[in-house]
Amino acid sequence: MGIRTRGGISACLVAGAGLGLILLAGCGKTPKGQVVAIVNGNDISMQQLSVEAQDLPLPIPETIDRRALSKAILQAVIDRELEVQAAREQRLDKTPQFLALKQRNEEELLAGMLGHKIAQTVPLPTAEEIRNYVVTHPLQFGQRQRLVLDQLGFAPPGDRRRLAAVLTDAHSLDAAAAALRSIGIAAERGQGAIDTGQADPELARQLDRAPAGEPILLPQGDRLVVGVITAREPIRMSSDDIRIVAARAVRAAALLHESQAQIAAARSTAEISYGPGFAPDKPPAARR
Repeated sequence: MGIRTRGGISACLVAGAGLGLILLAGCGKTPKGQVVAIVNGNDISMQQLSVEAQDLPLPIPETIDRRALSKAILQAVIDRELEVQAAREQRLDKTPQFLALKQRNEEELLAGMLGHKIAQTVPLPTAEEIRNYVVTHPLQFGQRQRLVLDQLGFAPPGDRRRLAAVLTDAHSLDAAAAALRSIGIAAERGQGAIDTGQADPELARQLDRAPAGEPILLPQGDRLVVGVITAREPIRMSSDDIRIVAARAVRAAALLHESQAQIAAARSTAEISYGPGFAPDKPPAARR
């Protein structure tokens, strides 16, 4: 039995097992109050629309028709509700895979809400903390650069140690290409660019220390790159932009530190038992 009604057949005429009983239960209900629509007996509320609106790209233009936007969001929610009802009719919500995914999504939601609560307790960075961050991260601010690279891009091999070994004696991009070919890696040559202000601070420092013309092995998403820096272009930032970027970075670090501290405290009192072969590896014993 399908969930859609066409040709003038009312959903209230559908009877029988499964979804038909749900449809009958919803007959005669009228949306009112915070309920903006009813789909086969299931309410859709204003709160649901508000949650959906949180995923919209920001900022929302002032000229947009908010009423029309709400209607468009509602239609998307209705479409999804129909899909959900069809999935439940086929008992997909009873499968082990669904139950495992449901548990994971619920746990991620709760962890995210805890993170939001933690954020409310962490104070905003002080002016001194912001100044110290700017001073200790020059490649993100005063010495920020756009690095232009000639590079070789390729998928990571299974044996990274062998890759590092063949690149040790490669002191030009041509030599690096030959070294990669020697272990069966076909690399794609091209150009790339890295903004030191947006790179990981440790990576930015590594690039800043790189000798001219010397190939550097770098991560690039799910690929690797061997690159040679061919140009360094300064990037100027206004004092206001510097304060904003630094404040965000300091606060992000503070939130991460507080979150990690709470997890560590919880681990210290938790009772955790592992199945055979799943316990974490013990750290190597310290040398005397």
